[in-house]
Amino acid sequence: MTTGEFADIVQKMREAQKQYFKTHSSKWLDKSKALEKQVDTILEERNKREYERKNPGLFDEEGN
Repeated sequence: MTTGEFADIVQKMREAQKQYFKTHSSKWLDKSKALEKQVDTILEERNKREYERKNPGLFDEEGN
């Protein structure tokens, strides 16, 4: 995923959040939560890759 693609998702998430706080509509709340979950998943995957890169396992090819 490119930074531009990630930024697009974050922009959609922020718009959904703003619409929810403006309208208190369950439609916007559901959309906001779904986009937040997507952003959280992307960040968790990134953090996991970064951790694994910094902490190679005993049998990883880079560690040998």
